[in-house]
Amino acid sequence: MGDHWMKTMRRMIMVTLIMTFFCTMLSGCKPMFEYLDFMGRHKTLESTFQHSPRLEVMRELSPEDCFVLVGKFVKDSPSKEPLLVVAVSDRYQYREIVGSRIIRSPAFFYAIFLPEGDYDLYIFADANRDGYFDVNEMVGRTTLGKSVPVKGKLALDGITVVGPDIRLDFKHPLTADIPVHTKVITHTYKYDSLDDDFFDSRYGTMGLYRPTEFLTHTQGWLFSLEEFNPSKTLVLFVHGVDGTPRDWKYMVEGLDRKRFQPWFYYYPSGLRLEKLGSLLAHSIVVMNSMDKYQMQNMVVVAHSMGGLVARAAIDTLCKNGRPPYLKMYISMSSPYGGVEDASSGLKSAPVVIPSWHDVATESLFLKQIYQKNLPEDVPFHMFFGYRNRSGISSDGVITLKSQLDSRVHLKALKTYGFDTTHVGILNDELVRREFYRLLDTVSP
Repeated sequence: MGDHWMKTMRRMIMVTLIMTFFCTMLSGCKPMFEYLDFMGRHKTLESTFQHSPRLEVMRELSPEDCFVLVGKFVKDSPSKEPLLVVAVSDRYQYREIVGSRIIRSPAFFYAIFLPEGDYDLYIFADANRDGYFDVNEMVGRTTLGKSVPVKGKLALDGITVVGPDIRLDFKHPLTADIPVHTKVITHTYKYDSLDDDFFDSRYGTMGLYRPTEFLTHTQGWLFSLEEFNPSKTLVLFVHGVDGTPRDWKYMVEGLDRKRFQPWFYYYPSGLRLEKLGSLLAHSIVVMNSMDKYQMQNMVVVAHSMGGLVARAAIDTLCKNGRPPYLKMYISMSSPYGGVEDASSGLKSAPVVIPSWHDVATESLFLKQIYQKNLPEDVPFHMFFGYRNRSGISSDGVITLKSQLDSRVHLKALKTYGFDTTHVGILNDELVRREFYRLLDTVSP
């Protein structure tokens, strides 16, 4: 009894230390409360799945094992209305609705987050304009009797699976064989301010612990503060663990908006980093493939763990050489050498947050991304912080050894050190001034 008690206490102390680390990475985090809630929820989902297996539960239980099914809409007439895509499976229950997503207008592509399985997709439009997608408003579906497979072996980039084109007929809506009554919510990629509740810090915490709920909130990946303008340099900001685009508010406030347009990759930081990097690369490629959104200049700037996500994305984008629009990459306080506390968490925590696997020191993810060199014609600038009153060489969260890992540090065009903390680097005037100076070198 005594040994068991001691082991339990050691385990909880370790979890406390690990979650305290993640708390300090961004302000406002309540590590132990959130982690214990995450652990309890995980156990409940495991029990639910054992007693009544459903793919919907599996999607919540293991989001790190899910994939994004993407495909194109083929329309019989121009349409600027939002659409609802619903994924259905018969694996565990007949006509189980596993996931759904509202596709914002103008809807050219569908994308839905799903666990491995075979699916039928249904597409709905609000044909009668009553503010709801209803069962008798089905304007398209995948071929009857020919389910769409979502398998890991079909995801060439680790997360996206290409689905079939789906033809839509808005003039002759049909009645579906599944119950649907979903309120139409108009999603947008453009928000007037980072102070909008859409970017509130609680959604960063949701993305760390409850990724599928986060994706229901965002319904997308890339967001902006203005309409796309190809004549401006697109500055793509990538937040860190437990973060949201709001973390970049100070950097954005001083941007010359006549020359630069801020965009943001808004992602759930609890998922595996390889998949998040692939999603970012895929989102950029899809965006640039549309005539309206073709980029001339793009700079990627990332903070903390976002630097690992961005690096993975850039490796994917540059696998056949640098795309002409990619002009520069800047990272700030990124743990290129990994994080020891994440390694400890993998060994000791009762339930593991998926992104720990990749941010841990000596992780397979880190080894793989450093096997590839950035193209020499992609200028890479590394910002790091070194303020820490505890006497440890770090910015208070990430050690200098990790920030300045030789696999990355020696490949940077230039490295910049600042007397600031891990979070403080995003709110430091000297950092902002140097950042703007670098942007000026790529401004059209």
